[in-house]
Amino acid sequence: VTVVAWPLTTGIRGVFLQEFEQVNQWGPVIFLILSSALILTLTYVPRLSGSTLLRAGWIYHVAVSFSWAFMQYLGEFDWIPPEHINIDQFGMSGVALWMFFFVVLVPGRPRLVLTALLASAAAVPATYLLSLATVGMPPVSATNFFLVLVLPYLFTALAAYVAARALYRLRLDAIRARQLGAYRLDSLIGKGGMGEVWRGTHRYLARPAAMKLIGQDALASGPAMVKASIARFEREAKATASLRSPHTVELYDFGVAQDGTLYYVMELLDGIDLQQLVRQDGPLPPERVIHVLTQACASLAEAHQQGLVHRDIKPANIYLCRLGVECDFVKVLDFGLVKHVASIERRTPPDLTQADMVPGTPSYVAPEMIRGEPVDGRADLYALGCVAYWLLTGRLVFEEPTSLAVLTAHASKEPLPPGSRAECSVPPALDRLVLACLAKRPEDRIQTAEAMIDELRLIEVAEPWTRERAVTWWETSEGVRSKE
Repeated sequence: VTVVAWPLTTGIRGVFLQEFEQVNQWGPVIFLILSSALILTLTYVPRLSGSTLLRAGWIYHVAVSFSWAFMQYLGEFDWIPPEHINIDQFGMSGVALWMFFFVVLVPGRPRLVLTALLASAAAVPATYLLSLATVGMPPVSATNFFLVLVLPYLFTALAAYVAARALYRLRLDAIRARQLGAYRLDSLIGKGGMGEVWRGTHRYLARPAAMKLIGQDALASGPAMVKASIARFEREAKATASLRSPHTVELYDFGVAQDGTLYYVMELLDGIDLQQLVRQDGPLPPERVIHVLTQACASLAEAHQQGLVHRDIKPANIYLCRLGVECDFVKVLDFGLVKHVASIERRTPPDLTQADMVPGTPSYVAPEMIRGEPVDGRADLYALGCVAYWLLTGRLVFEEPTSLAVLTAHASKEPLPPGSRAECSVPPALDRLVLACLAKRPEDRIQTAEAMIDELRLIEVAEPWTRERAVTWWETSEGVRSKE
């Protein structure tokens, strides 16, 4: 701004050439241009740390202050009689404004900021002393020197320091607010109905992680209900952390922030969820669907053995990723609605006039959850059947205009076989298995995830989904990104 504004304003006044006749007039401008170019170059040097750049920035601040004072005052004192130098005739330099402008934009430790501001405050007095020594200007009294050339800039420096210190504390508070436990929030991955998912980093291990934040507004209303929700969250997080299946996303940490926000810290995965996969590439071949379902069942089998029900199985919560040298490795995500079987013996049916009274996602909710009946692992298998339907056809089991209509269809309407809606040929055994998962009564379904794994392994396909095919897909696919 200074480099552009000074030549522009003098040119507009029609005295550009007169302003730059002497070296003390054009020298500071050249210095400003070179120092600004140097600072800009330093920002592109990857080896420089942030603290080094900040120190360089504050050195630049002092350099601009002196250049500004030189351009404005060097050689300009000699026309004023020493006894007449006062604020009215001398005026305040733009250095004062520069001090406040810089502290707002550039952070810094208080000691560094104070040192730089005091050095900048000395720019105008130093310019006068230099003019006194070079052009033979008559000296002013010590009182005028202090009141006119020192005190105003000293006061400005101290005021700017107070502002800088306050801003520094606010920045520290903001940084602390972005730290949960031993993890630091880095960048937002996505948002959902239950909160936000962030990419985070462990402060000491430099290990990346996915962090899910659940605000109090997503839990319950009233202090008592919020307290109960937090206690339940802690119990359920501990239960989820006990799951050891390699196909269940690993929970590193969990806790409650000072503002009441609940957070999970999970492994950060390199891949794509099944919702995006089908939208991006279309329905999957049956052999790949079998490969995916088998791994998802392995995750659910362990959870069900421990009496845990996921209650929100859907394509967006099943992730296909690369894990080490493995491709097409399935991870089941978001056990945020997981419940012990004993804790979900619902006595009163939910209000079907309000879709949000039913836990889970309407297009993947089991009929017994809609009717308010006891729920166990078979509700997850129903949802997994809906996922299989989506993978094979690229369509939902019931495509209704409203969420309430979808819930009603899941509770009472019989689905069409996926093979009748799929673009490719679906093995009859897979068709029957998916419909068995979608039975309205839990007792008519596949009873356990282990039994479903056995059924999947018996299905014959023309061309199995091999590791080589998986590697080829991952090498040629696009749009894969990291997520929880």
